[in-house]
Amino acid sequence: MHKRQTRGSSPSMIALIITLGGLSITNSFSLEADKNQELVWSADGGSRMSNVGGIRLIEMSDNVIITRGTMEIRGDTATIESIISSNEVSKVTVVGTPVYYEQQLDASDEPVRGSSNSISFYTDESDGATVVELVGEAVIESPTSNFQCSAIIYIAEQDLIRETEGPCSGVFNSSN
Repeated sequence: MHKRQTRGSSPSMIALIITLGGLSITNSFSLEADKNQELVWSADGGSRMSNVGGIRLIEMSDNVIITRGTMEIRGDTATIESIISSNEVSKVTVVGTPVYYEQQLDASDEPVRGSSNSISFYTDESDGATVVELVGEAVIESPTSNFQCSAIIYIAEQDLIRETEGPCSGVFNSSN
């Protein structure tokens, strides 16, 4: 005779389902998961905070590192803008000589890497996409292409270079 469990599940089975579910979400949709992560920053120098209108500005200096999920940006100085009423981060700008950007698009791909004199990232209000703006000697190296331009606007979720400012040069990777 076989006993059939009709209600509930064993604690080990529930833990396995949660673990597997969590793995598939973070591996398949790492960019989407990044949006839900906390913004973490560190700096070797000082920082200061001020309010301008409805925006709170946090400015920091010296060896700044900003992370959110798989995204990491490193530079000399940074400004984090957040909306005071919701405490939601609206824009982050990092400046340096150069600034470095890296983010994992998908668990199976190489990460996207970039550098420039200034990198800003924010969520596009019209479609919810993560916009990464690289200005000044901008470089983006992704699994599908490499671009070098004066400025690049990159849409991370789509691995899409939406706009550039020249002069530009680049390579499309045919192996993908």
